[in-house]
Amino acid sequence: RYGKKQQHKPQPDQEPAIQDRIYREAYKTVMKVEKIAELIQRKSPLDTQEPWDNSGFQIKFEGSEIRTVLVAMEITDEIIDEAEILKADMIVTHHPMIFNPIKNIYDNTVTGNHIVRLIKDDINVYSSHTPFDKCSGGNGDYLAGLLRLKNVRRMETDSLGFCREGMADSPRRAGEYISCICQWLDLDIRSLAFSGDLDDMIYKVGLCTGAGAEFAENAKESGCDLFITGDVKHHQAQEAREMGINILDIGHYGSEKIFTADMASYLRDNTDLTVIRSTVDLDPFVLL
Repeated sequence: RYGKKQQHKPQPDQEPAIQDRIYREAYKTVMKVEKIAELIQRKSPLDTQEPWDNSGFQIKFEGSEIRTVLVAMEITDEIIDEAEILKADMIVTHHPMIFNPIKNIYDNTVTGNHIVRLIKDDINVYSSHTPFDKCSGGNGDYLAGLLRLKNVRRMETDSLGFCREGMADSPRRAGEYISCICQWLDLDIRSLAFSGDLDDMIYKVGLCTGAGAEFAENAKESGCDLFITGDVKHHQAQEAREMGINILDIGHYGSEKIFTADMASYLRDNTDLTVIRSTVDLDPFVLL
């Protein structure tokens, strides 16, 4: 099968520096791909995913040995290029590469080309999507930490477990608080959208990473002064305004780019593998 990789032994006539690199590559810590999946599921169990989700293995070479893991938001051609350069055996993503059943694979389609390339390169792919949004220490908690929220907890009015709520580190007017958020999350204020009153004082904040505007009413019921999420549609912003809750759209990517740091840190803390955060900017939108 494709997944068998050969360990190279240096030849006598090779330069010492090259020999050293090959030895280090050959004897790096190894972990079975199934064990890495078990480790990820210990933090973000698959049985917590939403019915429409497809977390878990997207591509798996049974029993393959993993030395280098690349952590990325999702699979793109650039991410595969990066994995090839790094000689990664596995990519761990937030967004699944495959959401719906596939009847055929053509290399002239976006997903089909990704699948073909990954299989040719013997690269395993595992995704932790909605389980990582919900889990303790996952996207929601990590974002709350970056926002310096105090007394963070799951939003009681959100039965699905996606949302978090907490108190602002100090009360600020909404406009000032948004400026702080841009600094804390390294976001350009031009990429944000706000609906509400910029002069409102912000004490309690609710949040949902990804596309969570549907939970604005839950945030209102929970007493939040501001709800932070991504992908807010026009009518959702209008509804939030009518309900009397400020809503801040920091973008889907802006709210979930934290995944790479969070997941990479978790894998490094629990394995001796080489774990690398992707450096590819996957925000599909540009500022005009």
